[in-house]
Amino acid sequence: MTGEEIRSMAGSYYARIGDGHNNAVRRPDIRLAGMDRVDRALRRMINHANKNGDCIIPGTGGYYRPIPGDLIDETEYREYRKMEDSRVHDIIIKNHMMDIAFENRRREAEYAVQVRDQREAAGAE
Repeated sequence: MTGEEIRSMAGSYYARIGDGHNNAVRRPDIRLAGMDRVDRALRRMINHANKNGDCIIPGTGGYYRPIPGDLIDETEYREYRKMEDSRVHDIIIKNHMMDIAFENRRREAEYAVQVRDQREAAGAE
């Protein structure tokens, strides 16, 4: 499947995403050949839309735009946001710990150079 075909198929899924959980669109069946790439393209489209003023969530029935005031839509929206907030928190913690580990490696390397220089200086005397 070409890139254009993948985008076209993903676009056809995207165009069918409706308002409310009753109009949800299921994700492409990734067990079928090439559909994993269509699924990724669709998720990129949804991500782009959500960053630019849309509100599409993956509910139990598929992707849809939640309707304020609908109990199921609001519940799934809150669950999705909670999951996303948890991901953000996890990424912040991971990045902080990686920064600490990286700086510790830098200090270890600097200390190793310092010890080597001291040994060389002591050996030269």
